[in-house]
Amino acid sequence: MLSGCGNLDQRLTAASHEIGRQGAGVSLPALPARCRDAMPRVTPRAGEKWRAVQGRWQIVADGVDRRTADCAAFYDEVKAGLSTPVPSAATGR
Repeated sequence: MLSGCGNLDQRLTAASHEIGRQGAGVSLPALPARCRDAMPRVTPRAGEKWRAVQGRWQIVADGVDRRTADCAAFYDEVKAGLSTPVPSAATGR
């Protein structure tokens, strides 16, 4: 008969942990400045062959891809650092 109260206590504890976690707020680090840079434009030069223009564009695109990977890795690290383990109902914490 009294086992229902234990379940209620666990639910209330879990709810209070969640309310506290959400109310605590998060202070994110600044986004690296290069993550906000626009992709440079490749414009053809007078008399330049199109394959050269394409080659320069590929170099620029590869740089943007590396920057995107760096920014994604940065935020993956931030996300991992901010993630908190969810309290287990079995341990009561």
